[in-house]
Formats: sequence, structure tokens, C-alpha cells
Amino acid sequence: MRRGPGAQLRRVPWWPAVASALLLLGGCATRAPLLPPLVLQPFADAELLSEVAELRAEGARRLSVRAVASVRIEGPGGSGSVREIILARRPASLRFEGLNFLGQTQSLLVTDGQRYLFFDGQKFEQGPVLPDTLRRTLGLDLAPAEAVAALLAAPLDGLEPLLAPREVWARGTERWLSYPMQRLRLGPGGELRGIEAIDLRGGERWAAEYAEWRPVAGGRYPFEITFSFPGSRVRAEVDFEEVELNLALEPRLFRPGLDGARP
Repeated sequence: MRRGPGAQLRRVPWWPAVASALLLLGGCATRAPLLPPLVLQPFADAELLSEVAELRAEGARRLSVRAVASVRIEGPGGSGSVREIILARRPASLRFEGLNFLGQTQSLLVTDGQRYLFFDGQKFEQGPVLPDTLRRTLGLDLAPAEAVAALLAAPLDGLEPLLAPREVWARGTERWLSYPMQRLRLGPGGELRGIEAIDLRGGERWAAEYAEWRPVAGGRYPFEITFSFPGSRVRAEVDFEEVELNLALEPRLFRPGLDGARP
């Protein structure tokens, strides 16, 4: 951060500033140890390709999710937390229902991928889904189908026909896999730890970090997901309380009309 010219200089004791700086540096060294460097791997071996194939197949087996979560959002407009009911179903159906402390709906976004309905707590709006619909309404800089794939922790979903990455980088037990439109971060055993969506210039459009994988009915699911959107400067931390996979979610729950808005 650049600092403007200061006020008139005045003499101050030097030792408190030095002592504070040393304490700060010591604290930083304790809390943020140096990470080992990323190392480019010569090729993607058969074991890694097998892990990617299983990761993709596992994601493809997740057809829908119904969850209750605590969502903390930070962005240019401020920060806040809300308890949310989240529904996602392939290929592009979404429902985000924000609840107040009484468990009543205070905000709502419903879309079937083609049309949407949005309630901000005061008024309804609805219409066809445009490229910026989720960004304008919720600050989520992605299309409904991308949001569904991210919530289902389904990397390479509908984007990459090949399993072999362009490049593989390693850092300790983690590996970074580079594809034309995504970068994946894998932990030991092929556990998915991150997805980054890449634009045509190679920049990051959005990223999702996954942690706390647990077994649930219908498979495994990460109970902590953190989304970041450089374009809208929004960050959303999602801590899941309840998760159910592959439920037969009724189409009316995603119907972008006032009838569909009723749970």
C-alpha cells in the first residue's frame, strides 16, 4: 500500500519500534512458515492419470445436492453471514435460500439454467439467465452450470475430454494439474483440494477450495468450500451443517416463478 507524505517529523524513542518490529517478524515466522517451491514434473504418470479418472468419475456420480450451510461473504459492499439452504441439480438448476434467525426466507435465487427468479428481501425480479445474472444478484462470477459443477465438486465437468494435463507441478504431497480451462489441486491419494477456472488469457475467473471431506449418504462431500471471485472481489466461505447427495429434487423447487419460489 502506498503511503502519502507524512506530517512533520518528530523525534521518538527508537527502541519500542524496533522491539515491535522484531516481535511482528517473529510472529510471522511462527504463523507462516516458508512453503517448499513448486517443482515441474516431467510427465503425468499412470498412477496420477488413474487418480484423475477416479476423481472425475466420483464427481460425475454426484447428480444433486441438498445442504444446509452457514455462509460468510466478504466483498466491496461489506461482509456478513447467513444460514442458507442450498440445492443444486445437474445440469444447471440452483436454489439459494437465505434464512433469518427465525428460519424464514429472507432472500432467494432460483434458476433452471434458462430463467431465474431473485428476491432480495424487498422485491422480486425474474427473467432469462444472462452471463452476468449470478454475478449481479449474488456476486458469483460464474454461470449456473459452473456453479452446479463447483457445488458437486466435479472437476473437468463438461469441459475437458482428456484426462492428461498439460503440466503437472508438485509441492510436497500436493500436485497442481494444468488444463486449458482449469487448474486442479490434488492432495494425497487424489483428494480434490481446489479448482481454478481459467479465462482465455490464462487469468483466474473463479476458484473453489475444498476441505473436510466426509462420507455422507450417496458418497463423499467436502464440508468446507471457499469460493473466490477476482472479478467481483467477493469471497464466500461455506461451512456445511447437513448434506444429502443424489436426492430426487422436485422440478418445482427450481421453477423461476412465484409458484416455484414457495418451498
